Amino acid sequence: MASASVDVLSTACAYLTRSPEAPEADDRGAESRDAAIELDTWDEADWRAALLDVPLDERAYADRLGIDRSTEIDKLWTWWSDPEPDERVTHATAGYLGIFLLTLVAMHRSDRMRYHGEAYESGKIAGASPIALCRKLVADHHVQQAIKGVYAPTGEVGQVAAVWDTIDFTTMEFHRHGTTSIIISVYAKAPAVGRAERHALKCLIYPHLRTPAMAKATKDYQRDFGGVRPKESPLVTVWASHDSWVFMDFVDGPTLTDYLRALAEARTKRKGYKEPKSEILRVIDVQQLRVLGTALLDAMSVLAEKVGHHNDLTPSNIIVQAANETTVNLKLIDLGVNFLHTRILPGAEPGETGFVAPEVKANGVGGPRADLYSLGMVLIAIGGIPRTADGTVPDQFYVASVGLARLFEDLLDADPDRRLIVSGIKPGPASFKEIRDLFVREIEVLEAAEYGKSKTWVQRAKGIVPGALEVGRQRAIAKVRRKQAKATDKQTHPMQAHHLRQEKALKRWAIVCAFIGWVTIALVLTWWSRDLDLFWQAKYVEYANFLFNRSGQGIPFLDDIRAADYPIPDAWDNLPARIVALTYALTGVRLYLNIFADMTPHSALRRTGKVAVRTAAASFMMRATVIYPYIYILMPTLVQRKWWVIFCPLGIITVAVLISACLWFARDANARARKAGLSTVPKGEIITLQRLESWAPAAWLYAFPAVIIGVFLYFDRLQDELMYAIAIGLINMGIQYVKNTGSDAPYVRAGLTRAVLAAERLDVLEKHLDEKAEAAKRRAPEPHADEPLREAVA
Repeated sequence: MASASVDVLSTACAYLTRSPEAPEADDRGAESRDAAIELDTWDEADWRAALLDVPLDERAYADRLGIDRSTEIDKLWTWWSDPEPDERVTHATAGYLGIFLLTLVAMHRSDRMRYHGEAYESGKIAGASPIALCRKLVADHHVQQAIKGVYAPTGEVGQVAAVWDTIDFTTMEFHRHGTTSIIISVYAKAPAVGRAERHALKCLIYPHLRTPAMAKATKDYQRDFGGVRPKESPLVTVWASHDSWVFMDFVDGPTLTDYLRALAEARTKRKGYKEPKSEILRVIDVQQLRVLGTALLDAMSVLAEKVGHHNDLTPSNIIVQAANETTVNLKLIDLGVNFLHTRILPGAEPGETGFVAPEVKANGVGGPRADLYSLGMVLIAIGGIPRTADGTVPDQFYVASVGLARLFEDLLDADPDRRLIVSGIKPGPASFKEIRDLFVREIEVLEAAEYGKSKTWVQRAKGIVPGALEVGRQRAIAKVRRKQAKATDKQTHPMQAHHLRQEKALKRWAIVCAFIGWVTIALVLTWWSRDLDLFWQAKYVEYANFLFNRSGQGIPFLDDIRAADYPIPDAWDNLPARIVALTYALTGVRLYLNIFADMTPHSALRRTGKVAVRTAAASFMMRATVIYPYIYILMPTLVQRKWWVIFCPLGIITVAVLISACLWFARDANARARKAGLSTVPKGEIITLQRLESWAPAAWLYAFPAVIIGVFLYFDRLQDELMYAIAIGLINMGIQYVKNTGSDAPYVRAGLTRAVLAAERLDVLEKHLDEKAEAAKRRAPEPHADEPLREAVA
């Protein structure tokens, strides 16, 4: 017993696995031969001691034993899989060496997945799949007996020993690797052990028993998370647990990690699939958020009610049992803190560590709010969007849905005390049901936003024209929001009720913008057709002429306000005004609908001081975008064509002021958020907001010559009016329409929305801090006045 160690084990393996042609000195001679002979004398306690002694770290293994772990695996597998038995050791010893090999492979796969980002199925060991290798090992009778001996609950009595005795070890099959365990499926001898015929034996990778916290968590698993669960429950029935294993019902199905990977692969193989040109254009998988997201929230509601919290909610700890594309059942497994994610063991933070709450990684202790963070991360993964390196909400959600981005920010705050502060949901067992209701509301909006998405070539052609489908889309979203607002209790959820009122108002502004934009474009095209003598008299013109007792081809009222020196038709002289009017109208519609339609800097809480001024300025300029472009366009179109040289630079200046006002607000919000320590705002430069920042100098530089040239043209000091109009039109379409309100729009929208939500979050946080300070002040005892001094009278 005293000599049993991994050093002896590795030395013996060097002897057994050496090439027959290798000289004796290459395997350390007699020492390695004696070590191999000694293995046959080891009992179960010796093998436990040796397995417990295996270095956990790959580098430590090589430094101590003088051989790379992967090389050890290759050599040992080549020896073990030889069909001819090795007469130098007994069959029982070969079985124990199989456990040693199984342990090395499990540790190697865990490291490759956690530290190198490898997929579970990828990678080769000894020229074969790790899964296939482990299946052969566990299927071997001698390895099965060795597992039974090494993991036996020595000295245990009662339920643990009784359950262990019912396991039929001859039915063992390897199922999969965990980060700290090996999962084996097995059948029980006595059906009375449990309802299920097939069970899962989760064996802790033996060297991890050196970590007391892991051993204790494994031993207490049945006490903390056990109990008989209904078949449809998202929780798994646990029958017994010991220091090194957990025995539970077997759950068939892929992990969420594997399921999402399969979905992604199927998506890329669809006909016509193309990778997005930039990451921000990656489409959120709304269908899976609806199906898997709601199922996950239902499962978390049950878990919170029956058990408490998970503390290791990662995609690999969720089993997906899919009946069809729209119906799935989720099973939550491996509850409790995974100590590989904490500071107990060294290493970087790759793999699924990013799904774990910061407080769990820092302290190894979970809590009711830890699952909120993990939930947000898993929902993002379900949406098909990669996680960010700093743990902030990905930009795609700020582009797609302000409400969903707000919810994810509320879940992903690094400070557990700041989670759910904006949503107004109190953390606790009932919180997941409320989160589900809020989540479903936002998914309904995303589904309504799919209105008119390009599915046929006709719809794609319509989508080229700005606002062609936007009125229908905004009306569909507004209808959903009205229904949601009626169903929301203002007293119970005042913040959510405010957000819904805000959303309804924004939808009305968007519909107004789309309507005014289309009317303006229609009028400009109508006036242009009249210049080209292509004018057709619509029925509404006939009715208007009849009503006002007018005759002729003119349009009542609109033709009456036109200046006397502004003739129609006059195709050549009116051409500059038409070019500028049409290009500005097209850009104006896209500017509001593509960037500002779903955001407002206002919050449910009143702001004061400079913050209030910045908010008012940004809000006024955003909403003014619905009105001012069309005033600037319609005045020269309907009243005096010469005014276009004045309203054109005025529009450029207004856009420059709009950009400056938005940046004034956004920069201040981000600076205050960083000062307050909000983790939802990136610490470095915000790339999405930089797109808007790049607009500001260009807008003001563009405005300066535009004003000068416009004044000169108005007073007839310049004659190249048409060339100037063509230049303006080319800038409008090439830069403003295609780039600024087109390819740059998602970036600007994401950057501004992030700043808007940061400002709102700060408002709520400051209110909470004020309330805490006021409560502390009320609890503090008031100071007593000094007792008056009394003079002693003799």
